[in-house]
Amino acid sequence: MQPTSKIVCLLLAIWLSAAAVLPLFGMNLIASQAGFVSFDPSEDTLYLFVTRSACFATSVFYLTNYLRRRRPLSSVSPLLVLSIMHFVFGAAYILVFSFFNFALIAFLVLLVGLSIFFYSENEKERSVLFRESW
Repeated sequence: MQPTSKIVCLLLAIWLSAAAVLPLFGMNLIASQAGFVSFDPSEDTLYLFVTRSACFATSVFYLTNYLRRRRPLSSVSPLLVLSIMHFVFGAAYILVFSFFNFALIAFLVLLVGLSIFFYSENEKERSVLFRESW
């Protein structure tokens, strides 16, 4: 990997990390605007911001792995990471912005179940991939 590629990937990872986490602190970083924007979500649009933060954090995870020259072990790995990031940011947004209701908590429980499912599928696929490697 060339130094220019590393620099671009590193800058992208930094920007996406900031864009994923800053809404939890009441600020938003939007590429089309020069600077920070105040952030105050409504309960109706909360899922959009959770998905945005989860997708950005997942991208940062894989950019970091790319810079470290590590690849996903299976095709289920990106789904596992995305479901975990949805849970992490979903719980964080609910706690930070005090949006407590049964539907949101039920969705978090669903994400935990989905993450467990993807984890077990990832483990099965990994054991098949590396069975013949020794």
